[in-house]
Amino acid sequence: MKDKTTAIMMLAATVITATAQASEINMWREPAPIVKEGKFFSVIQDRGTLQKAVKSSNNEFLFSEKGAGVKPLVLIGSPVEIFEYLKKNETCGIENHLQEIPEIYMGITRYIPRKRFSGLFPLQDFLVQTLAQLLKFVPVGTVITDAAGIPADLKELYSITNSLKSTEKSAGDILYVKFSYLPEDGMQKIGSRSVSFGRVLHLMQNKNYR
Repeated sequence: MKDKTTAIMMLAATVITATAQASEINMWREPAPIVKEGKFFSVIQDRGTLQKAVKSSNNEFLFSEKGAGVKPLVLIGSPVEIFEYLKKNETCGIENHLQEIPEIYMGITRYIPRKRFSGLFPLQDFLVQTLAQLLKFVPVGTVITDAAGIPADLKELYSITNSLKSTEKSAGDILYVKFSYLPEDGMQKIGSRSVSFGRVLHLMQNKNYR
């Protein structure tokens, strides 16, 4: 209990120190890639663009069968920025209105910006990339190797935030934190029907969470 209290106090001190350097981040909706036909029998993948997520009248982000709620939610930022966002919004969270699949999952990987459009030729190259995307909760391609060591669960993200040095707060890895009603490899279930961001913080602080 003493160790846990000490860890939480150290994390709080880290966040307070970094306030001047950490910028405010937003919640986004993740687009679904679309494949289009290009010239000369080529195939073009349109990854779309992130759209800012809007809270419901109940001050919650929703998963639903129609509209923006069908898209996963995404936070992009440094560990300190992500912690501060969750802390600032701890009284609100995510509601899943899907009756058949009420679960809520969370996954973490390194964020690496990619071009919106990419040519995929021949077609089998696209099929290989699609398969790779389904196998791992990391961006497609060599990023799987590059992301080695980046945490895939909540307690490891907490550990990173706690051990962050002042020089790393603004220059550290940018993380891609995804919330979804569909599980992907590397994701963890964090709730059913609804989960508050305060609850997410609690799970991050609980080193026994699995």
